Amino acid sequence: MMIKRRDLLAAGGALLGGAAFDALTPMRSAQAHEYELGKLTIEHPWVRAPKDGETTAYFYAFIHNKGGADKLIAIKSPNVGKVTLHADAKHTIADGGIAIAANKTTTLSPEGPHAVLAEVKKINPVGWGMELVLVFEKAGEVTVDAAVDAPDAKHAHDAEAMQRWEKAHPEGGVTSPVGSEEHHDHDHHDHDHKPMDMK
Repeated sequence: MMIKRRDLLAAGGALLGGAAFDALTPMRSAQAHEYELGKLTIEHPWVRAPKDGETTAYFYAFIHNKGGADKLIAIKSPNVGKVTLHADAKHTIADGGIAIAANKTTTLSPEGPHAVLAEVKKINPVGWGMELVLVFEKAGEVTVDAAVDAPDAKHAHDAEAMQRWEKAHPEGGVTSPVGSEEHHDHDHHDHDHKPMDMK
């Protein structure tokens, strides 16, 4: 299911991040930002959209683990040609998957572990959602609806990045990026959104 978050945000009167965003949007939308899979909770999954003319996107999320150690071993989508899992912001390949530590929160972010979605064939415009299947070594699979944020977003629901994107795309953008598949450096970004507290 694809959620047009642009409309939900407009109903709230502003594009906000974190708890304020959840407070102003319908409960169904807030709940859609958390997904339970056994002892794992995937919170605020989001995708940084490809730049104009490119086909590489990036996946981030908070993964709260209340059980034993696990690994994110794959991300699946019929609209993504290749997925590479990275252990850190230096793009070190995460051999065997991204480690999900026991009883801790693992943050997938521009400054840490993350997934590169290459050869993207189709993606909804910024402000919508992108359905992805996350595959964990022990917990299994879960389908999430990741928010599609602007190509220069520093964190989930980056209002300033959204405003820049909307100004540059008055027609709402395109759904089929084409062109370069280069993996651009995305170090030195701030991830201001705070995860929920572990119980």
